[in-house]
Amino acid sequence: MSNTMFEQRIEALDADSASVAAAFGGDQRVGDHARRGDPRWEQRLLEAQEFMHDVYTGRRGIHHFVEAMSTSDFPLLFADSLDRQLYGAYEATPTTWQNYARAATVNDFREVKRFATSGIRNLLTRVGELAEHPRRSQTEAEYKYAVHKYEAGFALSFEAMINDDLGAFRRLPQDLAQSARDSEEDFVTRLYVGPNGPLSDVYSGPNDNILAGNPPLSREALQAAITKLMKRKDERGNPIQVRAIELVVGTGLSLAANEIINATEYRAVGPNGDVTIIRGNGIGGNLRVNTNYFIDSVASTANADTSWFLFANPNGPRPALEFGRLRGYEAPALYEKIPDMRRLGGAEVPWSFNHGASEKKVQHIYGGSFVDPKMTIASNGTGS
Repeated sequence: MSNTMFEQRIEALDADSASVAAAFGGDQRVGDHARRGDPRWEQRLLEAQEFMHDVYTGRRGIHHFVEAMSTSDFPLLFADSLDRQLYGAYEATPTTWQNYARAATVNDFREVKRFATSGIRNLLTRVGELAEHPRRSQTEAEYKYAVHKYEAGFALSFEAMINDDLGAFRRLPQDLAQSARDSEEDFVTRLYVGPNGPLSDVYSGPNDNILAGNPPLSREALQAAITKLMKRKDERGNPIQVRAIELVVGTGLSLAANEIINATEYRAVGPNGDVTIIRGNGIGGNLRVNTNYFIDSVASTANADTSWFLFANPNGPRPALEFGRLRGYEAPALYEKIPDMRRLGGAEVPWSFNHGASEKKVQHIYGGSFVDPKMTIASNGTGS
């Protein structure tokens, strides 16, 4: 443990005007103890005040404070606080996958199935007198995935904890939270991005979700892709309503995508040279730009800088992607190894007997799958 962490705890107590009695386990008033015949309470309280003041001002070594704490005090003061910091930082870290993949919760580690059904919806058929109505059958498309555990750990040596004057220990929850968010974004990215841009298992001719000619990102190409996505129909020819669209690009196209979306004026030149000025770009409504930094890492070719993707908003009738997390473990959790050493006649210490290290790990449980290729369109931007 470091001086910095204990100083922060003491400063927090001062800032919250917490009573020293409550900090040391007492929640009754001093007079209550006196009335119960405990005249030593005030003396112990004053000793505790003096002790806290000495630690705060540096008159006592930090090891005196460590020895004064029991085993149960460490998780109360630090483990729970670190775990809450982890969750808070995880919630605050920005990602993009929630905008184009449906978030789901699964009950256990067994494989879950998702079904896209069609066949019943269609226009009604006129039926003559005493004639029977036509019977319709339903078709199903099945998608399966399972969640898995993902972990990372670290160990802080006794020397590192003592020498932690830069507060590195306090930064660990933020680092672990960013790791969890990065892992989610990378996992979802690999569901639709491959080494050459759009993943070939998903974006193909049979799925009809590759924009003809793989055009570079432009207003005209984007308009063509949006039109194609909004004309989607189910297996019986019924229109699939797409109310909002997400444009996903890597860092190489982020500036160009935002320039197209945020343009305030567009000039169209007709066949005879006539110029039509359009206020607004005509495509910005219900369209949002998502810059996914992991496209640059997953796509290992130059296509990382030219590929772009359109997704129907996942809150519609069908999502293109689904990302699931285990029920009760939706957020990453921080765990620590129980200390296995104590000083003779004293309290346990937070480092191990054999290695002199304090060990912790973060665990996150998730999985996902591509669901419906109709709900996305892509181009690798090469023009070929």
